[in-house]
Amino acid sequence: MLTNPEVRTAAPRKIQSLEVGFRLVRVVEEAGRALPLKDVAQQAGMARSNAYLYLSTFVELGVLARDGSGHYLLGPYALQLGLAALKKSNVVDVTEAPMRSLHAATGHHVHLSIWGNYGPTIVKTVEGACPVQVPLRIGFVAPLCSSATGLVFLAYQNPALTEPLVARERAGVPGDAAFTARVQTVRDHGYAMTEAEFYADAGCCALAAPIFDHTGHICGALAALDLSARMGPVQREESVALLKQAVEATQGVLGYRQK
Repeated sequence: MLTNPEVRTAAPRKIQSLEVGFRLVRVVEEAGRALPLKDVAQQAGMARSNAYLYLSTFVELGVLARDGSGHYLLGPYALQLGLAALKKSNVVDVTEAPMRSLHAATGHHVHLSIWGNYGPTIVKTVEGACPVQVPLRIGFVAPLCSSATGLVFLAYQNPALTEPLVARERAGVPGDAAFTARVQTVRDHGYAMTEAEFYADAGCCALAAPIFDHTGHICGALAALDLSARMGPVQREESVALLKQAVEATQGVLGYRQK
C-alpha cells in the first residue's frame, strides 16, 4: 500500500502527442459529419501538414476513416470502442458519484428512479441530513401525477406507457388543461418541482430532472428531496443548478449529446 502522500497526489504523467492527436479525433466526432483536412486542422488549431500525419495514423488504426471525397469521419474501431463502453455503462452504475456529490453539496435526500413495470421506481438512494416522512426505499413506485420524479417521466416518457397510469391516478380529477400545462412547464425548464412531494401533509419539497441516454431517450430521473423549510427560493435555485450538474455528469458517461 502506498504511504507517501506525494505519490498519492501526484498528477499522472501524460503523453502529449496522444493528447494532440485526439484533439483531431474530437473535432471529427463533434462535427457529426465528414470534414475535409483543412477544416479538421483549423478547428484543432494545427498546421495541415501535422494534422495530416496524425489523421493518416488514425485512419490506419481504424479510429478514423475517409469517405469517397477524402473527408474524415469516425472509423469502425471508434464504433467498436463506443459500443463496448455503452455495454458497460448503465444509469444505475454511473450515477453513484454524481449522486453523492449532489448530496454532499446540498444535504438533501437524493434518489434515482427508472421506469419499471408499474411506473417510476426508485433503484438507488442517498440518505439526507434530515429525516422526512415519505417513502424513499428502493423499489418504491413514485406516483406519476404528484411527485417530481413522476412529472419528469410524464414529460419525457413514451405516452403509450404513461397514459394508462395517468388515467388511473387522475380518475375523476378535473383540470386537465392545468395539468397538461404543468407537464409542459417541466419540458420548458428541464426539471420538475413539487411543493408537497407524494403527500400533501408530508412537508417536503422535491426537485427532479431527466437523464437521457445516448439515443436521446429518458433512461432515469434524478431527484433531490428535503423538508420544505430547508428548500426556500434561494436554496431551490442553487439545488436546481447542482441537480442539473449531476445529471449532465451522468449523461456524459452515457453518451448523450444535447442537440
